[in-house]
Amino acid sequence: MRESDADSARGTSESAHGSARRSASASRSSVLSAAIAVLAGLGGVALQLAVFAIATHGAPDTSAQWLGGLPEDAPAGDAARLNTHTLLLCLLIQALAALLISLGIARALPQHYRAPRKSVLAALWFLNFALPIGGVACTLGALAIASILPRPAERLPVTRIDEPEFAANLIGNVSYGRGARLKAELQNADAGTAFRMTALLAMQSMPARTISPLLQGMLADPLDDIRLLAYGILDNREKALTQRILVERPKLDRKLHPELNDTDRRRANKTLAELYSELIYEHLVTGDVYRNAADQADGFAVAALDADPDDASLWRLRGRLALDRRELDNADTMLQRAIDCGFPRERMLPYLAEAAYLRRDFSRVRRLLREMDSHAGGSTLHAVLAFWQGREAAKAGDAASPRDSRGPRAASADANASDRSDSSARDAMRRAMPAPLSAPDAPPRRPT
Repeated sequence: MRESDADSARGTSESAHGSARRSASASRSSVLSAAIAVLAGLGGVALQLAVFAIATHGAPDTSAQWLGGLPEDAPAGDAARLNTHTLLLCLLIQALAALLISLGIARALPQHYRAPRKSVLAALWFLNFALPIGGVACTLGALAIASILPRPAERLPVTRIDEPEFAANLIGNVSYGRGARLKAELQNADAGTAFRMTALLAMQSMPARTISPLLQGMLADPLDDIRLLAYGILDNREKALTQRILVERPKLDRKLHPELNDTDRRRANKTLAELYSELIYEHLVTGDVYRNAADQADGFAVAALDADPDDASLWRLRGRLALDRRELDNADTMLQRAIDCGFPRERMLPYLAEAAYLRRDFSRVRRLLREMDSHAGGSTLHAVLAFWQGREAAKAGDAASPRDSRGPRAASADANASDRSDSSARDAMRRAMPAPLSAPDAPPRRPT
């Protein structure tokens, strides 16, 4: 045991010494690189100053005499040749100086400014060749300004992909649920009119809330038969609800129905509130008609609650309407009142979680969804519960496991993963929380 302990100690000591040597070597290399960069830059600046000194020793310019047509003499020709040689020498030295300065500055640049290396060197060389001394000043000034300005947030790589297209021609070879198959048949423009009409008629047996958005889209179909049939299905469903509303409204008039007591009128107010909310729930009204139906439903619910303040279903209805209007405080109050009046809390938790999500209170969303049974609700709500509850279990497992030994890099990776998970959670909640009664910015109501 002592020998093994000694061997492990020696191994640890050797690895520590090796890492120390590597770090010392890296520091020496960085210092040497910085020294070379400084010397190259100073050498380039010295050569540019030498260019200025050489240029001052040129002969007087005789080009004015030559342009004026005056006869050239021997001294003028000698002066022109001397100036030409001086200019070429200055350009050569200036090019060498610009190269030295470019290499020095490129080596001293931060790592994220060095790529692509050839383009950076070419740009620095051209700048310092065109602006002696001034190129160095411009480069150093730009680096100073860049160090003062705030750095942009780190961006994750984003890859654009094409949206997948539904292959309607493969409908005969693929198995769907009934609703998805009928929808595919209706949207297949290559199918025959009779075939699409049959699919549209078959949708009448499906829930109105499910088929109303699809029927709204069929109102713009190029075929008159499809368009008229879709309009007829929607109109019949709306007329059925409107007829029931017209039957219930006169019951509120004491002159028309003096035989009805307060209990009957409270029941009529409740029925009217439910009928108007049904118009919204089934997507039969949009735009201004939607807003009027929501106001009517809330007004009749208030009138019914005045007679019976403990009606839990009406408090739930008002809470959903307030949630749809984004009145989150009122929605929480009304939904909680429904629970206090006897409405099952398990069925109210998704709406409370939606209100918390709209407030961006994601910790409350997790607490509320943790109270729900993981097998409750439909497939969409089940997916949300699996996401949030699974994420909570993963967090608990991470908290139970030791993390100090993983180092700061692993901790930073965990923090980034948590941020990405929060973003994914917000997207999933937006998709899978119970749908509001309707969209306030829905398109205008279909023509009548």
